[in-house]
Amino acid sequence: MYVMTQIISITDLRKDLFRIADMVAYKGVEVEVEKEGRRIVKLVKIEDDPRERAKKALEILPKLGGIWKDMPEEKFKEYRDFFRGKKEIEYMKKLGSWKKKKR
Repeated sequence: MYVMTQIISITDLRKDLFRIADMVAYKGVEVEVEKEGRRIVKLVKIEDDPRERAKKALEILPKLGGIWKDMPEEKFKEYRDFFRGKKEIEYMKKLGSWKKKKR
């Protein structure tokens, strides 16, 4: 498959960024940007679909969560504290609730 490549100046990119982004995203045109006669950036369409990655992550995460259930409490806290974001901390707390209750 042939992909058309256009070469534009950085000034033209700045003036027409949204139109150029649409060309790359919807028409598949590759754009190389020049500054002072040198090509410095290449814009290409990303073929990655975040929805597909999210679906795969949701399939894998519950399986990975089971790994934590037999981990000693001290080690679990060490790993849990490594995660800094609010969502990660909440997720790790949920994983902690999977652990077997001591009677």
